[in-house]
Amino acid sequence: MSKEMIIIQPSVTIPDFLVREVVAKLAYVDPLVAHVVAEESGDLRLQLHRSPDSVEFQALNIKVQRVIALLVATTREPMIKVSENHMDQPVLCHLDPMIALNKEGHVIQTGAGMFALGPRVASLCRYFETRLFQLAVAHGAYGYRFPAMIPAQFFEKIQYFKNFPHSLSLVVHLQEDLEVIERFAKEVCCSNGVMNIPEGSFSAIQNLLSPTVCHNFYLFLANQTLSHTPMIATAQGQCFRYESINMHSLERLWNFTMWEIIFVGSSQEVKECLDRVSQDVSRLLQSFGLAYRCENANDPFFIREFGMQAGFQQIYDLKYEYRARLPFNETTLAIGSKNYHMDFFGRSVHITLPSRGFAHSGCIGIGLERLAFAFMAQYGIDPDQWPEIVKIGIQDQGC
Repeated sequence: MSKEMIIIQPSVTIPDFLVREVVAKLAYVDPLVAHVVAEESGDLRLQLHRSPDSVEFQALNIKVQRVIALLVATTREPMIKVSENHMDQPVLCHLDPMIALNKEGHVIQTGAGMFALGPRVASLCRYFETRLFQLAVAHGAYGYRFPAMIPAQFFEKIQYFKNFPHSLSLVVHLQEDLEVIERFAKEVCCSNGVMNIPEGSFSAIQNLLSPTVCHNFYLFLANQTLSHTPMIATAQGQCFRYESINMHSLERLWNFTMWEIIFVGSSQEVKECLDRVSQDVSRLLQSFGLAYRCENANDPFFIREFGMQAGFQQIYDLKYEYRARLPFNETTLAIGSKNYHMDFFGRSVHITLPSRGFAHSGCIGIGLERLAFAFMAQYGIDPDQWPEIVKIGIQDQGC
């Protein structure tokens, strides 16, 4: 398939702090878009899947300008607050680990945003997961297991359709109809990796793939009055967030694995849990020899909601990210986050305290593939070069 490169000059200036967000959001403006780069001049360079005709180009330009104008008009520059900084931790590697991982067959891309991990990377993820679960149990957490799917009705209650429509992964099945099923079996085929499906095959959508772990715990507690607080849960789960052309390597996956520790209780209880556990999470990351910092952040709300919702999170210090250094391109990668939800989930799904007020909640989550990727970006893919604590821990697990 041929590629076409076009330059679009924004009708309004994009502030420096907003450039990365604009580039990420432009992935969703049109099926033609294959890649977006912000030039130093302020222009945007778009790689397209094919050459557009004049009508398509005009429509694309209108959509791009609309996204830029809306984000610029509604988003204020955040005041960056760094709660801890360990970016001066020495690192051994300055190469993109994906090059060696792919070359030596340690990871195989099986689809868009999906990678199968061989023993070397899998053992590293398993070691990190084990240490995080040990940390959670030491803080009184009970282990839970949750399904990969979550009901659509829950997402409606927590306004997920409004705030994150671009990242949804819908679950469908065929209608319970003999003729529909037989027609599907006879006519379905794949072309360029895309299924061609007979019209009218699918049932109504009841479930979606879960984008995070903590949602399942709030659903577990929905419509209940808690007998005691704080409730502390820990779980690992498969999570799904579609990120279009932004998905590449282990940095950003459609299907990824997340460990979380989740707190539900009064405002004071949840804040105290977050503070106490985050201190141990930081000590754990430091023990791995990781170069990172922790700073305030926001969730990736969709375009129309981004400015208001991100601003709300920043004003009330609701979200902090652990951002690990990527020496090969001197950027950072969010490997996890600390989140305080106030009583949003308590109100949304009616979780009440023994005192009858709505419960507050919070969580700390670490993406295991991202943590492994950042670690290998700093120490390489050769286990002999990894810090002793990691090498010994993996050996002790027999991984």
